[in-house]
Amino acid sequence: MRLLAFFFSLQLISLAPAAGADLYLKYKLYALGLPVGSGVLLLNVNDESYSLSAKGQTAAFGRLVSDGRGSAEVRGGVRDRNLQPEAYSLDIKSEDDSGSVAMTIRSRDVKKVAVDPPQDRMKERIKVTAGHLKNVLDPLSAAILPAPNGLKKESCNRTLHIYDGKERYDAHLSYKSTRTTKTADRRFKGKVIVCRVRYEPVSGHRPKRKAIQELAANKSMEVWLAPVGSKPYLVPLRAAISLPFGSLVVEAEKYKLSD
Repeated sequence: MRLLAFFFSLQLISLAPAAGADLYLKYKLYALGLPVGSGVLLLNVNDESYSLSAKGQTAAFGRLVSDGRGSAEVRGGVRDRNLQPEAYSLDIKSEDDSGSVAMTIRSRDVKKVAVDPPQDRMKERIKVTAGHLKNVLDPLSAAILPAPNGLKKESCNRTLHIYDGKERYDAHLSYKSTRTTKTADRRFKGKVIVCRVRYEPVSGHRPKRKAIQELAANKSMEVWLAPVGSKPYLVPLRAAISLPFGSLVVEAEKYKLSD
């Protein structure tokens, strides 16, 4: 399910904090309240460049989660606090989706894409046009939101144009609430903003596919955004979605800033 790649792309296996990483987040994935995966997100970002990396695995759980593992990474530049991805890669092996994606991006325009194996059922899919590949983010970069105004309502209100190498979709975020929370390790204790998220498929998808239709109509998805220390960015601390056959929640249990 492509939307879950946006906030749930890092259902990851546990790794040790990388030396020098600005932020280390360890997540757990829950299906119907039961843990079915875990992992980390490693972020480095400054005024000129950034990098994100992740590795992970999940255990099969009914129709909600398939058994699999994968890795993803992206690096790029920073312009006026906005991330400008340059090289993105994804490698995944699971019961229902295996393969690799590599993208080269310049000024948020996709210049080169390599997908192995190629997509099937192309006649059933909405064609990805050249226009769809302009002003986009990869799924990993889309999870790090520039927020010069911090935990203000306007930090939620935005639309993210995302291309994962196969499908183009928009994630519409809107402010829901502000609340106080903490991670299990208590290294993060403070306010977060809660944003509603609405998925809108654009191209590369099969419009008659029931899962796509249900996801586009789903109004339950939300994400909790937390600060990256004193840096002008927000990261997902928690994301949740209710589906016809159950719920999925990704929640950070460890939050470690560089010393």
